Amino acid sequence: MPETLVRLDISNNPLVCDCSLAWFRNWLQTTNADVSPANETLCSQNSLKQFVNLPLGEFHPGDFCGINAPLIYGLILGSVSVTFLGLLIYRKRWWLKYKIFLLKLFVLGYEQQEEHDLQAGDYEYQLNIMCHDDDDDWVHGVLRPALEERMPHLQRVAYGDEALRISMYYVDAVYHIIDNSYKTVLLLSNHCSDDAWFITKVRVALEHVNETGLDKVILVFLEDIPDERLPYLVRLFLSRDRPNLLWTEDPDGQNLFWAYFEKCMRSNPQINHVLPI
Repeated sequence: MPETLVRLDISNNPLVCDCSLAWFRNWLQTTNADVSPANETLCSQNSLKQFVNLPLGEFHPGDFCGINAPLIYGLILGSVSVTFLGLLIYRKRWWLKYKIFLLKLFVLGYEQQEEHDLQAGDYEYQLNIMCHDDDDDWVHGVLRPALEERMPHLQRVAYGDEALRISMYYVDAVYHIIDNSYKTVLLLSNHCSDDAWFITKVRVALEHVNETGLDKVILVFLEDIPDERLPYLVRLFLSRDRPNLLWTEDPDGQNLFWAYFEKCMRSNPQINHVLPI
């Protein structure tokens, strides 16, 4: 509005008295210009309900056009709800994953792909567990009792290096036990990341997968391993979407672990690619 304005006549031009007109109403309180006739400058039918057909001077936007408290409260409540829901989902993530796993099995079913010639009973060992020496306590204190309880049909299980033949060179013994096992499980932890002998076991296991064309290897992570410490062969194996599991102390997470473990033990599917090791 020009500062030189002396008189403003907008009578008989109904104004929409709502918050978008607040600037003009506030200007009227500061200007020296004469706005007349004041009683004929009215609020239109589209104004806030309580000001319809009243003079513009009766419109006080400061009483109605402040902070939108319901909107602010709604945003705060929504943010708190989303945060709470996120924390709840994170806390129950293993339960949700386990239920989703069971739902997929129920809806999609499971197409079992057995190897053509040999079944689990035809191997010397039904299961071969390979780990770092520092993880032996977990193997014998956690894994072994759980296998005996949950999968009692596994009577021929090789645990660590104790099953290797002492009459053979180490690498030859590793290959022999992998070749004569229905499934091989590689237990991964931060201990094994820099251990040359364990990496050798990984290489031999992956070479055996290439030779047989069968998905006979399962990776089990005992803990989170930083990307920079993850061995190259392990990253290569994971890049082909190969079976891998993560052990957790969460009970629901352990239920998911064993459900997926049992699924992997049902068959040795054929693979249609070669790992470039």
